[in-house]
Amino acid sequence: MALKDKDEIKVSQNPKLIGLISYGLLFASALIIVGITTYLYFYTQNLLSERLYERMTAIASTAARMFEAEDVNALLEMGPEMSMKTNLYKQTVMKLKEIKEANMDVTFAYLYGKTADPNTVVFVADADVIALKPELNFNENEVTDEGFPGSEFDVSEIPLVSENVAFVQVIIDEYFYDTIWGRLMTTYAPIKNEGGEAQVVLGIDVDISDFNRLVKATFVPFALFVVLLLVLLSILTLTLVRMWQTRVDLVVELDKQKDELLSIVSHQLATPVSSMKWYLEMMLDGDIGKLTNEQEQHVKTLQLSAANLTDLVHMILDVSRIQLGRMKVDRTDLDLNGFYEEVIAVIDAKANERGVKFEKNMPEKLPIAWLDKRLMHMTLENLLSNAVKYTPKGGKVTLNVNISNNELHYEVIDTGCGIPKVDQDKIFGKLFRASNVQKIDGNGFGLYVAKGGVEAQGGVIDFQSVEGKGTTFIVKIPLVKPEEKNFKGK
Repeated sequence: MALKDKDEIKVSQNPKLIGLISYGLLFASALIIVGITTYLYFYTQNLLSERLYERMTAIASTAARMFEAEDVNALLEMGPEMSMKTNLYKQTVMKLKEIKEANMDVTFAYLYGKTADPNTVVFVADADVIALKPELNFNENEVTDEGFPGSEFDVSEIPLVSENVAFVQVIIDEYFYDTIWGRLMTTYAPIKNEGGEAQVVLGIDVDISDFNRLVKATFVPFALFVVLLLVLLSILTLTLVRMWQTRVDLVVELDKQKDELLSIVSHQLATPVSSMKWYLEMMLDGDIGKLTNEQEQHVKTLQLSAANLTDLVHMILDVSRIQLGRMKVDRTDLDLNGFYEEVIAVIDAKANERGVKFEKNMPEKLPIAWLDKRLMHMTLENLLSNAVKYTPKGGKVTLNVNISNNELHYEVIDTGCGIPKVDQDKIFGKLFRASNVQKIDGNGFGLYVAKGGVEAQGGVIDFQSVEGKGTTFIVKIPLVKPEEKNFKGK
């Protein structure tokens, strides 16, 4: 983690973002939990309702088989005065009583018959023999004449009866009503003759108060489950956020200490390396005595190594400055013609040494701009050096330079190994090297400091690459002329 570029770890080191993501996930999880629990609650409720309906249907179907269609039709045809005096009427009432007594939840059991008017039915008999006990017949707590054999009932508001459905099949009227005997729901079962037709229907009113209490009781465990799960998730989320915050603080502090240590070490290395270069120059100049040819050759080799070491120390210093946000921009009047000539002279030598063709395309005259020469040099030389290093013998490196819209544009194009697609989003990372160049010497700092040098001056750097065909780096830096030194960029 400590070796990653800050751009790459800014998400993992952003406590607010981590908190937002964590709380967002908590909210999403809560919605999912509530949704699933609600679904399970209604699923359970529907399951209980289905079991209730199955039981009511079974009771009504079984009870309807206790009656012969010819008997109940005969009672209907006799009329109330005649039917009540017959043993058939008493047997019918006893069967209704038996239905009620056999099922403790059955409150009423009765028979209705058809009339010429589909919206009207006639009362035949019931289990409580209301004709003999009128005190049992209540409507709004008042004794009425309804419920006696021969009484007619308006069923226009009961579609299952008025539309003849109840005279065709066993069916439940899902509409319930509250009475002094409880909350009742009715099941109808036709009493059919051999031809499959019914003139009389059996009605059974079942008290579903216990069912309603059971349904309401199931809500409590579901609600407690949701609350408990949400509390546990909240505690877990808060704990994870705090743990992550602690981890982020630790990583940030370690990263800062590492960068400061890198800066200190680089500064400490700079002094002895500079002294070594100075003494080597003295030896070559003969200040401490004339050297033999062999000695001079060894000293020049040491001088080259010292120069490479100096460049590495400076690069490490630049890396630490970028990482700590302390990249210093020292703008001066920079003659771009002279600047490019200096860099090109160095790259020409490297290209010739590696057998790479180096092509330059640039205007004959470039302006003097207010730029940081060190940063400009650091960026351009890194890009060109990399292009030459990663281009095989016989390949070509091209530098295109132009001025457009008061910006300095330049491109470094090579026909080298290119950058694999999987590595392209990390190529500007510190210490990162593409997977196809691991066998070529390098330290992974070049593109990192090149990007830092460009962005420190308010510019942008981008690239296009195809593995095996080459890479193009594009740099755009705002141009500020010496007379425009009130430039407010970095």
